[in-house]
Amino acid sequence: MLTAKYKDTGQELDITKFENPRNEIDKERLVCKFCEGKISIKDGKLRAKHFFHINNCTSDFERHAESPQHNLGKELIAQHIKEYWSEYSNAEIRFEYPIIEVKRIIDIAMLFPNGWIVAHEIQLSSITTENLENRTNDYRKLGIDVFWWFGKSADKKANREWAIEKYGQSLSINYELLDSKYKDLQKGKNI
Repeated sequence: MLTAKYKDTGQELDITKFENPRNEIDKERLVCKFCEGKISIKDGKLRAKHFFHINNCTSDFERHAESPQHNLGKELIAQHIKEYWSEYSNAEIRFEYPIIEVKRIIDIAMLFPNGWIVAHEIQLSSITTENLENRTNDYRKLGIDVFWWFGKSADKKANREWAIEKYGQSLSINYELLDSKYKDLQKGKNI
């Protein structure tokens, strides 16, 4: 997880905004923003910085375990979007944005001042086009537009064709690049 909150104030924390989270965040006050379960910080030489549950998340939001590459992908795609897509220049980036009405969590939510939300979902694990369709429809019913970024096991011909039919394009993540950047982080290199 890239986000958490302080139990006493409800203040949301985005770990990507901290240079040294272990020194800057009071981990005794940290809880999951979805279930309020106790969480802590990983930020070492072998793992990219992120929050993790002490016990399992008890939230009723649909969510799955995320690999370090998935978390890194969220950061890199958010940077890419802000840098190269001028239409997002006035949008606020929020990681792991909850959509209460459908109990889903958007990987990267682009929030516009007028209330419009654009979801950018990263899918690295295998998924069917039926599941993609269901998740997309849940968002669309609420007026949320969705972009899917496929990588690793999800970057399959059927999923790419589905995305092209739905959106006129298919976005892919080079998993080897993600994995390489993750290994660079483990070696202490900046990306």
